[in-house]
Amino acid sequence: MNSVERMLRDNGAMVGRMLIGLLFVFSGVGMVLNGVDGVVGMIDSRGLPMASLLAWVVIFVKVAAGAALMLGYRTRDAAMALLVFTCVVTLLYHLDLEDINLFKNLAIVGGLLYVYVYGPGDGWRLKTS
Repeated sequence: MNSVERMLRDNGAMVGRMLIGLLFVFSGVGMVLNGVDGVVGMIDSRGLPMASLLAWVVIFVKVAAGAALMLGYRTRDAAMALLVFTCVVTLLYHLDLEDINLFKNLAIVGGLLYVYVYGPGDGWRLKTS
């Protein structure tokens, strides 16, 4: 195995999980900075109960699980939380075949499945013990 392959094998999973996590953290922080009312309105538009509470749960899951994924802390738990979240959002908001977010979300689910099955990889991660 050459040095590039070794470097990718050692660090590719780490970079991948950090990029996926960054997507969720950035999105969750953006929801707060842009006003939670927009998120509440989207949730309310689907007739879901307690839209204000759900909006904060969404933000918490995105930021906390996204950060955990980036740090490699409880990686499988974080990947599963984000996977379930992404599937629910896709079913509620992005089932139109002309919506590019459907395919983006399916790709994200694929990446999260990979992280869940294979773990954080051999690259840097927060030591838990």
